[in-house]
Amino acid sequence: MVTPRPMLLDEFTPLLGKEFRVDCTPAEVPLVLTEAYPIRDSGLADRPPFMLIFRSPPEAVLITGGYVMRCGGWGPEIIHIEQVAALKDAEPGHYYQAVFN
Repeated sequence: MVTPRPMLLDEFTPLLGKEFRVDCTPAEVPLVLTEAYPIRDSGLADRPPFMLIFRSPPEAVLITGGYVMRCGGWGPEIIHIEQVAALKDAEPGHYYQAVFN
């Protein structure tokens, strides 16, 4: 069983451009970490807040929720994602954000 834990932006920046594997039924879904950046501090967390943006292939759509993810030796960890609109000229696929604040 995976228990949520506090995460830091610094652990994701080396994973930019890497493929995360998302535990889903009936099969894993690949997500590529396309962006990782700090966001304005709301004062709610005891660590600097940040946002991650992931991209899935066009044929894979995930619903909003918490997913167990792995990337190489990182994970398994639970990350909560929600779908967001792709920016103009973005690569094909579905985009998701994970906000840590």
